[in-house]
Amino acid sequence: MSPQRQPVRRAAMQEGKIQVTGFAWFKEDDYESFKPILPERRWHRTYAEWEAAAEQHFKRLNDQGIRTVKAEIRSADFVAWCRRTGRNIDNKALVALANEAACRVIEGSH
Repeated sequence: MSPQRQPVRRAAMQEGKIQVTGFAWFKEDDYESFKPILPERRWHRTYAEWEAAAEQHFKRLNDQGIRTVKAEIRSADFVAWCRRTGRNIDNKALVALANEAACRVIEGSH
């Protein structure tokens, strides 16, 4: 799934009722590792293409007033988190992990 079609789900923090969206952010050296893990997702051919599209989508969300946090996720950590939490390894889990990471960032800034 391309960044343009990535579902936006907000994780609402109880304290202060802050709404924040985690945006799964990949590192260049790990990008190709995600493709076989999440084959249902529409992937850009190269990391550079993905990064350019992701930056645009990230900016658009923030411009719309959606507080969005780049959640850097590594493929091995994602798979381990899915196994540890009993989740399927899929896009829904990726969004959940990104939102969890975003909440930690927000909690740490207050």
